[in-house]
Amino acid sequence: MDPNDINTKISVYEDRVKEWFFNIAEKLKSDNETGFVILQIGLSYIEGNQQYRLGKPSHRDSRLFFKNAMKRIFPEISQIKDIDVILDKFYDQVRCGLFHDGMTKSLVTISGEFNLPLEIANGDIKVNPHKFLDRIIEDLSNYISDLKDVNNTELIKNFALRWSQTV
Repeated sequence: MDPNDINTKISVYEDRVKEWFFNIAEKLKSDNETGFVILQIGLSYIEGNQQYRLGKPSHRDSRLFFKNAMKRIFPEISQIKDIDVILDKFYDQVRCGLFHDGMTKSLVTISGEFNLPLEIANGDIKVNPHKFLDRIIEDLSNYISDLKDVNNTELIKNFALRWSQTV
């Protein structure tokens, strides 16, 4: 493998995300008490992947990167009235709650019993961490497929640019 070849870089990125994060999260699904950790692993992908898609760091735009990625990964939420306001709450309650405080905040309920990966209604945020992770893994799979399509020149260029900024 040529370390300078774009396909090698794509393979390394895919392997790192899967092996370092997703495969571990998958193993955690068997334990009923790991929902927060599974969710945190899934959340860590969202902003980071958006940076690769756009070819630039999210510095000072973390919230925007996160919200746009959430709309892409969970397209069904785009139909919700005031989705940007709701995603601001999700960002504060879930993403910032877990990464800055070590737990989600008061509007969030996490359960493997919920039918959907993400439900937002009446100001409440319900997350099924298992299904949430499944959707994140699906997004990575789609992204890798898109990167391997030579016709996606802008996406490939952005990936290569972000890769060069991080490695």
